[in-house]
Amino acid sequence: MGEAWALYRTLVSATVKARATYRWNFAVSLVLGMVMLSAELLVVLYIANRVHGIGGWTASQILVLVGFAQTASGLYRVFASELHEFDRYLVGGEFDSILTRPASPLFILATRSLNPEQAGWIAEGIVVLAVGIWRSGAWRTPGIAVAGSGVGLLAGGAIFFALVTATAAIGFWTTRIDDIQPLLLYGPETAANYPLSVYPRGIQALFFTIIPVALGSYLPACVVLGKGPPWYLLLSAGGSIVAVLLALALWNMGVRRYTSTGS
Repeated sequence: MGEAWALYRTLVSATVKARATYRWNFAVSLVLGMVMLSAELLVVLYIANRVHGIGGWTASQILVLVGFAQTASGLYRVFASELHEFDRYLVGGEFDSILTRPASPLFILATRSLNPEQAGWIAEGIVVLAVGIWRSGAWRTPGIAVAGSGVGLLAGGAIFFALVTATAAIGFWTTRIDDIQPLLLYGPETAANYPLSVYPRGIQALFFTIIPVALGSYLPACVVLGKGPPWYLLLSAGGSIVAVLLALALWNMGVRRYTSTGS
């Protein structure tokens, strides 16, 4: 475990140094990411204020939900960007070279995935979450707010890692994944900004099971805001672990199925 961590730090350090050589590009990408997040946040708040809340949630409470969802999105954008573009490895044959490395293919991709330009999503998401907790009055129960925030951020990040890994794994069967990303990533990423109560029951069930974004945003937000019992956090944490394990199993199945482009 220690050797793997040392190797990860070495490879990630090399990736960061390579990106740092293009400082202007780094700064522009960071600012653009924050602008995109701000625009999406303004749309949600505009709707909430116009209709005096959404699905029984006030604008301040929705800030908590958006904070969880956007931080989780930022985590996968920073740490799993190569999985997001995995089809180019399959189409171009780059995955063949990764298979010759002594480390796990997913591990190698993770070291290449670090995308610090998107760190603004994480920072702004955490700020939005903190402001939502303050404005909604959830800070009056600090123990629940801290525990709920911690579990929600970790579970949300794990859920999106599972989704991006599963989406990449499907590429072993379909080669291209850009057609399914709107269904498995972009749509759920946006949907997680809104209370689950605004969706039909079938969609709610989908967001708890096959595309479980509700486990990383809605359930922790309910606990933090006093809209749900504390055991929701156990469901959130346990569900996110199961999602990651299933995604890894699908990935491993895909790797075993993979046929080299040169064969």
